Amino acid sequence: MIAKAAFLEALRPGFHAVLLLTGIALIAVSPVLSAFALGDENSLLIDISLSSMLAVGVFLGAFTAASSLGDEIRRRTIMVLLSKPIPRWSLVLGKYLGITLALSLAQISWMATLLLAIRHRTIHSRLQVDETPVLLLAFCGLTLSLFFAAWKHRRGHSFPANLSKSCSLLLGISAVIAISQNPAGDWISPLRILEPSVFAAMIMVHLTVLILAAVALTASTRLPTPATLAVTLGTLMSGVIAGSIGRDYPWVRMLPDLQRLWISDGLIRGGSVSPEALGWAVLWTALVISAILSLGVALFARRDVG
Repeated sequence: MIAKAAFLEALRPGFHAVLLLTGIALIAVSPVLSAFALGDENSLLIDISLSSMLAVGVFLGAFTAASSLGDEIRRRTIMVLLSKPIPRWSLVLGKYLGITLALSLAQISWMATLLLAIRHRTIHSRLQVDETPVLLLAFCGLTLSLFFAAWKHRRGHSFPANLSKSCSLLLGISAVIAISQNPAGDWISPLRILEPSVFAAMIMVHLTVLILAAVALTASTRLPTPATLAVTLGTLMSGVIAGSIGRDYPWVRMLPDLQRLWISDGLIRGGSVSPEALGWAVLWTALVISAILSLGVALFARRDVG
């Protein structure tokens, strides 16, 4: 019940729609930016898109976590939930599950946009014939999502919430249709266009966002929104540095090595991701998130909200 309420509440703020569309726009222009590459253009397209997904996802996770728990503590509305026989640990866990669902919904839209970009390929000076259906599918999916969200808004429903749901559905359908056709127009299996390593890279980026969302939720139990955002970004930078300098320093061992989940550089060099490696990454992420949320539960248990 708490997770469902947190999920619906996480979709309603205006910043959710803004960051959702920002992520879609950044990924959509990656075919244009990758045209300036001196090497493999398709690899650069994927690298730019994954970087955009990570950057926008971090801000979306931080702002969502801060508004989900931190703002409720400062407004004293959290007392409504705490007045019921609900343990505080279940409140933190439910909030995080709701935030995870909201971030996953946005991630589906970004992943679908990346699949459309991969199918479209890098944009050069002349439009290819097989690129037109991809552009039409992407345009129709996004336009119908905006119209549906606007129509629901006029009927008294939340525009950002309906936009997120419709984008994930319609852009997802558009992406499946696009990658099910080869450049000659024949229907094929989507697996023939989509490389498993690229899909694994998208999942690992989302795992990174989920770790940082857990950090933001933990920080929001004690800190205001600007400080929560600073802690989240600091964890991202420190986690990248921790993976770069190794484990020779004691303080490095206390930070999540986020380099484990960033495989874009390896993809550019022609590497791949095995199912076993992806499974270990998911398990490692679950353990890291559990440790971070345990700290959040401990901090929230001693927080005076009266």
